[in-house]
Amino acid sequence: MPFPKAITDAEVDRLQHETDLMTERCLLFVACTRARERLHVSWADTPSRFLVEAGVA
Repeated sequence: MPFPKAITDAEVDRLQHETDLMTERCLLFVACTRARERLHVSWADTPSRFLVEAGVA
């Protein structure tokens, strides 16, 4: 997260870039809040910027 192909390059359209990031952030939020009993979060190499922002990584 975020899925690179879903994010418009900031140099092409800054507003769309920010909108795309917000959309990806919302998708992660929904995925995390759908967990019923447990949520396991993992990553390879570096954690998602969204996980870092949330203080999870």
